[in-house]
Formats: sequence, structure tokens, C-alpha cells
Amino acid sequence: MKQKLLFAIALFLVFTQFTQAQNTTSDYLVRETTGVAGSSENISYNNKQYVVQQSIGQASVIGTFYDSDYTLRQGFIQPNVLAKIIDKAIPLNLAAVIYPNPFTESVTLAFSEKINDTVQVSVFDLLGRLVFSKSYAADQNINVQFNNLSVANYIIKVTANNKQFIKKILKN
Repeated sequence: MKQKLLFAIALFLVFTQFTQAQNTTSDYLVRETTGVAGSSENISYNNKQYVVQQSIGQASVIGTFYDSDYTLRQGFIQPNVLAKIIDKAIPLNLAAVIYPNPFTESVTLAFSEKINDTVQVSVFDLLGRLVFSKSYAADQNINVQFNNLSVANYIIKVTANNKQFIKKILKN
């Protein structure tokens, strides 16, 4: 009986820590469901809002807990790195096409609007870390070489004409 009580108290303390990380006003937690199925539930408790999410096969709270030294992430729902990459002050309507995708060494950026200023190309890994950045002279078609990138999924951000274009790309 004593062991069950201790277990219940420990479980409550862990759950309390995870629900604090689920606070929807938290500056530290951004979420994205990466699967095709799952659910989310908004819960109000003690005048605070919490989000509880689960994916198929995931039977517990998904969350992130921070303290001064550690970050603890539980589950399959990962941060939305696009929220870190998109510049909210610049419209997301640059008319561009990227090909081929998937690619092996390079991609071509083709713009369907006249490019008047420099083109900034940035590539981020799926954790949101900048892995490539280069400026190009204004042109309607730009070939971008990615010889130093490993085989992986990336996010490319192109900024020109005070507009941006963002797309997921795959290097084979």
C-alpha cells in the first residue's frame, strides 16, 4: 500500500511538471504533429490553458520540460521549426518554384515575378539550425549548389523583393 502511494505521488509530480510545460502561453514550447493521426485537447485548469496531444500508439501526455540545465521532450510530436524560420514581418508570397526535389547536388530556383534585388538563400535542418546561407545577384533562375550537405530532409528559405518562399527539400 505504501509503495502504491509513493508511486501515485511520484506520478503526480511528473505529470505536474509536464503539464506546466504544456502551458499554451509558454515561450519555450512549439508543437507540430508529424503523423497523419492523433488528437489534441485544450484544457483549462486553475485559470491556465494546457494542450494535451497524442499520436497513434502514444498513450501519454506529449510535452517538453525546461529547467536551468536540461530540456526533456516526451513523445513523437516535435517542435514546429517553421515558426522559428518564417519571418512574420515579411510576406510569405514570393512566387518561386524549386526543382528538382529530391535533389542530389544542386537545385534551381525559378521565379515567376521580376527579381529586383539580391536573393538570400538559407537552408535549415529539421531542428531549425542554419546549415547553409548565401546571397545571389538578382536573376530569374538561380542554381544553388549543396555539395556539402548530407543526405537528409531540409527546409529552404528564399528571400527576395521583400517577400519569402519556404519549402521542404530532400537531398538524396
